[in-house]
Amino acid sequence: MSIGILGGGVWGSALARILSQNKVVIYARDINIVNSINDHKLHPKLKYSSFNDNVSATTSLKDLQKMDFLFIALPAQNIREVIINSSLHNDKHNVVICSKGIEISSSKFLTQVIKEILPHKTISILSGPSFSSEVSQNLPTAVTLATSKKINFEKISNLISNNNFRIYYSNDIMGTQIGGALKNIYAIAAGIAEGLNLGENAKSALISRSFAEMTRFAEKFNANKNTLFGLSGLGDLILTCGSKSSRNTQFGIKIASTKYNNFSELLKSQEVTEGFYTVEAVYNISKNIKIEMPIMEAVYNILYNQYDLKDELVKLLSRPLKEEKI
Repeated sequence: MSIGILGGGVWGSALARILSQNKVVIYARDINIVNSINDHKLHPKLKYSSFNDNVSATTSLKDLQKMDFLFIALPAQNIREVIINSSLHNDKHNVVICSKGIEISSSKFLTQVIKEILPHKTISILSGPSFSSEVSQNLPTAVTLATSKKINFEKISNLISNNNFRIYYSNDIMGTQIGGALKNIYAIAAGIAEGLNLGENAKSALISRSFAEMTRFAEKFNANKNTLFGLSGLGDLILTCGSKSSRNTQFGIKIASTKYNNFSELLKSQEVTEGFYTVEAVYNISKNIKIEMPIMEAVYNILYNQYDLKDELVKLLSRPLKEEKI
């Protein structure tokens, strides 16, 4: 089987290693990354990992046109811009979305964006607690693969011969992508709490109530609540909020502990921080269909309205007492 990977970042390259029993071609815009992969079988930002001879890289989308599978590992806000390129399109591709986010300009989920541009394609979602650096080092990882038909799950699973990368089946495409997108927002909140030294108790409360918000949001889109309790929901939330290796958590820590006023400069200094963009999309959706999401709203106000960080989080933790429920 042949596989094209859209995205030459660390996640796309980590996936390439997992899939490298097949022919894999990585599309990247950065010629330095392409040359490093082709000439040295290394990605400059992935330590301790190398590629075998099945993996190559290109700056031309045409090189991915005839692939059997297309894995999308681009920043969510760049997906439309890239896949709209007609040189990429054919009727053969099975599309696997490995990106996490919601398109800001349209408030559409990534499956909706893909279907709009590439109709009649088989679309699956790969999501779950999976730091790129650990996947690339072949450390044990478990993720969810959501697809409408079990046969698609079996085809994609057969591409991977690595026992340390386990894939669990789900038919809940909406719930799987919502969990992966929203957890980045709450990782920023967890990072802010840590940066402000509010303590582990406060952080635990914040993560628990963040999960309630994620579930409330997902149910509005007819997602299965059980999906949110799985790897692509609660599992990813725990990993992203609980580890300083998370870009979104690091972003929250930095804006809290160093009092950044110019978030654009901070965003440029690190890998793509999806939560910064996803919170704008989720804020717009929540206002439009009236979903109560106070933690998400606090993150939005901090990032986009320059509200005081500590005031917002303390306000959250002192909300009126009521029955606890998911």
